[in-house]
Amino acid sequence: MKRYEKILILKVFNVDDVYKLTGNMNTAKSIIRNLLLFGYIKRVKHNLYVVCNIEFKNTIPDQYMIASKIKEDAYISYHSALEYYGVKNQVFYEVYVSTEKRFTNFEFEGISYKYINSKYDFGIVQDDKVRITDKERTFIDCIDKTELAGGNEELIMCLELFGKLDENKILEYLKKYNSSKLYGKVGFFLELFKEHYGVEQDIIEECRSKSENKKLYFNEETKRMKSKYIKEWNLVVPKIFTNKGEGLYW
Repeated sequence: MKRYEKILILKVFNVDDVYKLTGNMNTAKSIIRNLLLFGYIKRVKHNLYVVCNIEFKNTIPDQYMIASKIKEDAYISYHSALEYYGVKNQVFYEVYVSTEKRFTNFEFEGISYKYINSKYDFGIVQDDKVRITDKERTFIDCIDKTELAGGNEELIMCLELFGKLDENKILEYLKKYNSSKLYGKVGFFLELFKEHYGVEQDIIEECRSKSENKKLYFNEETKRMKSKYIKEWNLVVPKIFTNKGEGLYW
């Protein structure tokens, strides 16, 4: 029981974590075998374990804690980050896990864990045992890759709920991405929900000055939907983006 109490603090762990507690690898492996035998822990995948409630044998840590432990550099991203921040419209039974080190997608207790290639290491925060993109990077990433944000309809409904954003972080991150199209797409949303996000007009104008000077579609999905050309941003966007206050979604 004393060993369980020590491991309970870890919540999600691997063999190396138990080795650090015992100082002996054979002892660490023996402890894990025994805890598995008595149902005190569960194996998520190779060399990844979770602590269970002793009475009910149910898993204690949630999917975000589990995902953050898959690799040393793993973090929650895209729609999964929206869900974590409580601005989702739909609940997905999958978690997007960004990491430089590829892993094979897997399922555990009804949740799918999906690998997303991580090309950047900025805008990541630690919330207790969860590593996740901060609100500003989540905002930009979901606009950049709407297919990982649930599509255009899900995106617009989620981003309207986002609340205040740090405009300085927005510009800092956009500079790192260095994409004129992304400047335009992000700037369009900053202007659309200016009051929600608390962003000054000069930030929006800076995005406009660095956006594309030719007409572009917001994304591939937009080509198949009712759309509208926004001249100020040289963007063809889904019509649902411009229907605020008029349609089913508001």
